[in-house]
Amino acid sequence: MNKTHISNLNYHLPKSSIAQDPYINPEDSQILDAESMKIYKFESIHNVIPKRSLLVFNNSQVIDVRVKTNKKHTNGNVEIFILRKVDEYSADCLLKFNGAKKVGEHIELEKFSINIIKNVNDGFRLEFSLPLDEIIKIYGSTPLPPYIEDKDYKYEHYKTFFSKNGFSVAASTAALHFTPNLFQKLEKNDINLRFLNLDIGLGTFKPINTEYIEDYDIHSEDYEINEDTYNEIISKKEDGYNIVCVGTTTLRTLEHVFKTSMFKGKTNLFITNGFKFNVADYLITNFHAPKSSLLSIVHAIYGDSWKKLYTFALENNMKFLSFGDAVMFKIKHNVL
Repeated sequence: MNKTHISNLNYHLPKSSIAQDPYINPEDSQILDAESMKIYKFESIHNVIPKRSLLVFNNSQVIDVRVKTNKKHTNGNVEIFILRKVDEYSADCLLKFNGAKKVGEHIELEKFSINIIKNVNDGFRLEFSLPLDEIIKIYGSTPLPPYIEDKDYKYEHYKTFFSKNGFSVAASTAALHFTPNLFQKLEKNDINLRFLNLDIGLGTFKPINTEYIEDYDIHSEDYEINEDTYNEIISKKEDGYNIVCVGTTTLRTLEHVFKTSMFKGKTNLFITNGFKFNVADYLITNFHAPKSSLLSIVHAIYGDSWKKLYTFALENNMKFLSFGDAVMFKIKHNVL
């Protein structure tokens, strides 16, 4: 198999093109139709999406997993970033404070205490003196992406209005463009809506760090889709409906389930150049960072022409990354 060099996923993204502020009204955001190279506002998305379509969304909820506190006796700053809940009192976390962090250490904080149980990947497993849900509810804040300046007023805009259940530490940003009003418009235009759950982890922000894309060890994420919902999606596709994935997480989940027939579990599906799509007909997604696994999906769909498309978007002052604008791709050569 011919491998793809990482340079195929590289481009210059000016800082000025990274959206730092959310659209106060998501319907004011823009979407580029990659087929026609026309730019529309999301308020008219019901006219852009083909008739007889079924949109699939990821409804996993972004949890307030950033906990900022201080050490009880020294008042030193401590930040805990909860990555994955293990049980009622423990979780895998990133832990930041000045000084060494030792397994077995007990740390008294202002309102609770933690024990460092063991090393886990890039972080630690921590045991908390209070229930984890209580700590998140009382002390947690929304985890904005690392390239967005952290301001309180942005938090509410980094969650979809329909999210529920799940445990994501990053948003399904393609879905941030949608409002209850748009959902009503879509349904009035014979455009159906369905949902699945994929818990998005911090791995979504990691750049590919190998010379060849296919050699990258992509992160795993938990997913779940109701079996009846999945079968309905496939049935609709067979009846001629267009399956429109809102976000790369939705697309990866549906393609993973098609390959495995497993409706719940973990997926580390890595979509690279040459991937054969089986379920998705369209993808709505934001503009992604250079050398990212998300951009690899765009490359698999649109080929090397993605660079011209991204250049067009930049020249037309479209905004990139999580709070930015979107693009809609038509996926060709489905084999279902």
